[in-house]
Amino acid sequence: MKELPVTGQEAESTRTYSSEDVTAFANISGDKNPVHLDEEFAAGSIFKQRIVHGMFVASQISELVAAKLPGPGSIYLNQTLSFKHPVYHGDEIRCVAKVVNVKEEKRIVELSTQCFNTSGTIVIDGTAIIKLL
Repeated sequence: MKELPVTGQEAESTRTYSSEDVTAFANISGDKNPVHLDEEFAAGSIFKQRIVHGMFVASQISELVAAKLPGPGSIYLNQTLSFKHPVYHGDEIRCVAKVVNVKEEKRIVELSTQCFNTSGTIVIDGTAIIKLL
């Protein structure tokens, strides 16, 4: 049985979101909102340029949970997400998960989850509740 993480433990991952990745995500998810794909449409939006799907960036948290903290055997029970700032095509995003609580008897881990752009601005803020098998 995998060992439980401890309060305060952290893990992170970094990813750059290319236009090709955004198009692939749009095709897989079916979310073809033109603010993600159409430069002319996005130029007329409040963002002034194409943005990456928020759920695509949030999936980086899922990758972090599955691969690093708590790691393989992790099952999502809950995830809150607050989208704080847009992510643009070509942006590099660093996601950080930190253990804030562990319920040993139930093998449940609570994580703070945050994603940052290269300026250090939080683009996504949330909390994950994970069951570790």
